[in-house]
Amino acid sequence: MPTFRDPLADAAEASEALRGLAHASRVFDDPADTYTVFGDLVAGVRSLRQVLDQLAATHLNARDRAFDDNGNAAAGAASALAAADELHQAGTLLDRAYDRLDAAFSHSGRIAWHPEPVIDREAARERLAARLGGDPTITTVQAGTLTLTVWPDAPVGEHQRYAYRITDTTTGQTVEGRDLFTGAGTPVDPRHALRDLATFLSAAGQARQYALDQSGSSPEHEGLFPVWVAEAARTNTDALAELSEHDHSEPEQAVGRRWLNVAFLQGEEADAVRDLIDRDGAEAAIAHLSGYDYGEETTQAALENGYVYDDQPPTGSADRTVQDGRYALTYNHGLGHVGLYREFDTPPDPALHEAEQPASAVVHEQPHHAPVPAREASAARRSALGADRDWYASPASAPTGSPRGLSL
Repeated sequence: MPTFRDPLADAAEASEALRGLAHASRVFDDPADTYTVFGDLVAGVRSLRQVLDQLAATHLNARDRAFDDNGNAAAGAASALAAADELHQAGTLLDRAYDRLDAAFSHSGRIAWHPEPVIDREAARERLAARLGGDPTITTVQAGTLTLTVWPDAPVGEHQRYAYRITDTTTGQTVEGRDLFTGAGTPVDPRHALRDLATFLSAAGQARQYALDQSGSSPEHEGLFPVWVAEAARTNTDALAELSEHDHSEPEQAVGRRWLNVAFLQGEEADAVRDLIDRDGAEAAIAHLSGYDYGEETTQAALENGYVYDDQPPTGSADRTVQDGRYALTYNHGLGHVGLYREFDTPPDPALHEAEQPASAVVHEQPHHAPVPAREASAARRSALGADRDWYASPASAPTGSPRGLSL
């Protein structure tokens, strides 16, 4: 509950509430409910605008108390004035966002939402059976003390939706959801959905462990599931990891093939490609990223920098792989990276092979862009990926950065 007097406590609660809203608003059972959420958001943005003004005023009014780390009052006052100016700029941008949000609120208020069409479950079952090549039965596996069950639910546009049930056999507690989605156009495959569910549970378990190790912290993914689920996931880490790595739906790679890295993207560039995957499919992303392939130049850069891999491209346990012709695309929605690899049929050079790292050692150490000059390769790996960072640390509490983890 808000205190209306303690800005620290109320700011923390507001942050937590927004995290909860981001999680809960992924699926609306009744689209008419969005109008109510709109109203609360409009009021929230108006309040946030006031907060920015008050933060700026505090920096201005108290600038005579501002010093830098060396005790320099002039430098401290200059920083206070600069912070106030940036806050005013942010407030101006927020005014524009408020106008847009208010306009969307108005448009939404003109919609008369009709009830969801009644679905012929038997017909849907027959269609699913045709896509699966058999009966679409409920799929259940055991991961330690957790029983995980998934089954296909009504699709949402081009995205296949799955419902799931998680049961802790030691306590009998059960939770259900229907917010597990595939990429656009992905075939129905409950086994793949089970793998994704296990991956998300692993993320929640690791966040729970971090919260226990770092008292008072608030890891980013501790709200993925109820606390008892996160605790059960923490105690079944190995079983969940084994399940998340097991996926028969991935294309089988022939032994003896070699692959070279064409491109490895993170950040906004990777976000754009993953949006392309969701919208148009993995083949469209492969066609797009193949523009990074400069033929022999890319091949030589990969050989010089050691980005050549035996048997199959390097992947993490939560990565998805799609092969199209001589290219293989790997991507991870949770960790936010995309990679493209080309099949390389030149016989291995023993001298080069000795200089290469094994694929298992570079799963999280891939080049940020391709081709990468040899003199920059080592620095690029370290600066672009930060292999030693904790993917599940809380952005608010971790002292070394703002890592991110998986999200549903």
